[in-house]
Amino acid sequence: MITVTPKAVETINAIVKEAKKSDPIRVFFAGYSCSGPSYMMAFDKKKDEDIETKVDGFTLIYEKGLEEELKEAIVDSVDTPEGPGVIVRVKSTGTTACTTCAGCH
Repeated sequence: MITVTPKAVETINAIVKEAKKSDPIRVFFAGYSCSGPSYMMAFDKKKDEDIETKVDGFTLIYEKGLEEELKEAIVDSVDTPEGPGVIVRVKSTGTTACTTCAGCH
């Protein structure tokens, strides 16, 4: 089950309020990076095969096929030059060096 930190709950609720959206927020596989699989989030409609997690003020959804990969995922708040946001952190794959791409710069 996905865990959402208290700070991420605040950030997501602010984003939901500003966007004036009532749709669930989908966590989805976005590809591989140097440190392994990467996940992102976006407003979306729930599908029958989705898993749903209710959080204070919003709902997270994700495909049933991602259940194993996301079972220890943590949604956390981050501060960026563009303002506050959220990131999905998954359990480490054990990779400690760049192995899947030409570079991150």
